[in-house]
Amino acid sequence: MVKLKVQRVLLVDDDDATVYITGRLLKQSGLEVDLLVARNGEEALAIVRELCKEEHCPELILLDINMPVMDGFEFLEALQQSADLSATAIRIVVLSSSTHYLDRIRAKSYPVVDYVEKPLTIEKLSRFL
Repeated sequence: MVKLKVQRVLLVDDDDATVYITGRLLKQSGLEVDLLVARNGEEALAIVRELCKEEHCPELILLDINMPVMDGFEFLEALQQSADLSATAIRIVVLSSSTHYLDRIRAKSYPVVDYVEKPLTIEKLSRFL
């Protein structure tokens, strides 16, 4: 896999520990990262729309599945249905505590590049950076 220099990462997760750990791991990766955080899919959708409108789409979205307001699957569906965003080349990685195989299968029905089980580690991070 070709390693890309990720400039803008959107982490969509409502768990403070995950946000903290992911931020530290991204710093340890040696990449220059602009980390944005959304606490649910609704916030994430608003951020993506705003950034892409200005042609500054995130290069990578790390997406939790189980969140309040709008979960990860609802976010993926909304992104796919949004005419202005569906053609964007944002890489999406599902980052979830769910080990259920049906969640993995459901995630693969969307344009995601990987499904990673929490906790995130530097080894797992290197799979998609």
